[in-house]
Amino acid sequence: MTKIKMKLKLNHKMINYNIDGKGDPFLLIHGWGGNSNSLQKLAQLLSIKYKTIVIDLPGFGLSDKPDPNWGVGEYAQFLIDFIKKLNLKPVFYFGHSFGGALGIFLAANYPNYIKKLILCSASYKRNPSKTTKISRFFSWLPPLFKKIVYKIFFPNSDLFKVPELEENFRKIVTQDLTSSLQAIKTPTLVLWGEKDRETPIEHAYQLHQKIKNSRLKIFPEIGHNLPLQHPQLVNEEINKFL
Repeated sequence: MTKIKMKLKLNHKMINYNIDGKGDPFLLIHGWGGNSNSLQKLAQLLSIKYKTIVIDLPGFGLSDKPDPNWGVGEYAQFLIDFIKKLNLKPVFYFGHSFGGALGIFLAANYPNYIKKLILCSASYKRNPSKTTKISRFFSWLPPLFKKIVYKIFFPNSDLFKVPELEENFRKIVTQDLTSSLQAIKTPTLVLWGEKDRETPIEHAYQLHQKIKNSRLKIFPEIGHNLPLQHPQLVNEEINKFL
C-alpha cells in the first residue's frame, strides 16, 4: 500500500493527515510532541487489512495551531468533527499517550463513534505540580530562549516538547480522566511497556480494572515509545484483538 498525503480545512484550521489501505476506517492518534510520522510504520502494517488515517493533531506536524484555550475536550471535539467531515463513523481507534487520553474521552462521551478502542501508554492523568511550577519559573523568558532552556534541562517532559503550546498543556495536565473510565462500554485493548517512565505501569492496571470490557497486554523491557519502536509487536496484538 502507498500512503496518500492529504490536507483539509476544518473549523478554519488547515489539517494534515495521511490515508493508506482499504477497508474499515482505522484512526491513529499520536502523543504530545509527536506527529503523523510517529505512527506511520504501525499504520502501514494495519493498512493491509484496514483504511488507516493518521493525523497531525493541531499544533503538531504540518497542522495549524489550536486555539489557546484547547484542552482534552476541545481536541476530542476536533476529532469528532474530523470523523464527521470524512464520513468515517464508526472508527477503530488507536491512541498513544495523549492520543490515548483523547480516545478515553471519545469512548466515554461519543461511544457511537468508536467501534473498538486501543489505548497505548495512555496519559489519562498526570502529576501537574512539578511541571507547572517549572514552567512558571521560566515564563519570563522570550520564546526562543525558553525553547533552548527547556531542550537542555527538560528534554523528556511533555510540557517542554512544544513550548508554543504551553498554555494548552497547562490545561491538559490538570485534566484527570479517571472518572470517565467506568463509562466506557466499548471493547478496549490496553497496551503498555513494562519500563514506561512517562506513564507508570500502575495506570495500565487501573485502566484494565475500571474499563469492564477490556484486555491488557504488558510488553516486558519496553518503554513509553512502544508503538514507535516496536510497531510489529503492537500490530500483532491489535490483530488478535480485532
